[in-house]
Amino acid sequence: MSRPVYILGAGALGSLLGALLSSCTRVQLQARSAHARAIRRQGGLRLSATRPGVYPLEVDDQPRPPAPGAVVLVTVKAFDLEEALRELAPWLDPSHLVVVLQNGLGIRHLAARVLGRPVIRAVTFMAAAYEAPGHVAFNAMGKTYLPANGEVLDLWRQSGMPAEQVDDIETYIWRKLAINAVINPLSALLGVCNGELLQLRPVARGLVEEVVQVARQEGQILDVEETLAKVEASMQQTSRNTSSMLQDVQAGRQTEIEWISGAVVRLAAAHGLQAPRNQMLRELVRFTAEAAS
Repeated sequence: MSRPVYILGAGALGSLLGALLSSCTRVQLQARSAHARAIRRQGGLRLSATRPGVYPLEVDDQPRPPAPGAVVLVTVKAFDLEEALRELAPWLDPSHLVVVLQNGLGIRHLAARVLGRPVIRAVTFMAAAYEAPGHVAFNAMGKTYLPANGEVLDLWRQSGMPAEQVDDIETYIWRKLAINAVINPLSALLGVCNGELLQLRPVARGLVEEVVQVARQEGQILDVEETLAKVEASMQQTSRNTSSMLQDVQAGRQTEIEWISGAVVRLAAAHGLQAPRNQMLRELVRFTAEAAS
């Protein structure tokens, strides 16, 4: 029998993963009160767009430890990760597998430091939007990349989600960073869905060039044309999705800009380089988010 799954962070991604994984194993979803009440009231989480339906799963609005042997998926935003892990740590034992799925750089090192144990760093290209309590729009069935761990890979595949085991997860972390560095801040500032950004190819190229130059200094040999093609492919595949950063700005919440554009800027400076385009978007998103809050 598959390991049970415990999900800490029931936003769009965490809720989506909980719904899909519930088809093959027991899922415990930790959610805010309104979200949890809606899920209970309608008998499960409602997905629309891709794979629509109501997916029964266990949901709690009060802190609760994961079941023994659970795969613990931590899907909180990057800026909440450290605090969430500190609260989770006393409940973990050697039987648990911890998987972190945040945007940005340095996630695995942060999680391993806080928990004092190895963690699995996954990179996913699933696209979802939180529509209302109990309701998530599943906007793109992207692939998830994982380092060697057959149990987590099997869980993904049993639930019908595409997944691939890779030797160097860092390459995929940098590819996802390049995609996030273009789509997230631009969509947040312009208030548009991802697909509309295809009209801004010169802007996207400039941002990608800066990410690639920093990645090369960090030992990741990315190609500008290949990376730009992946960014544009993501825009097309998630064309109807509103990025997580746009959702956060619209809701007056903190954004992950420091973990995305900010990370590019800081690493560029550490290598004696500049990333003026990423710096400009970083400042504009910070200003916009503060004005909206």
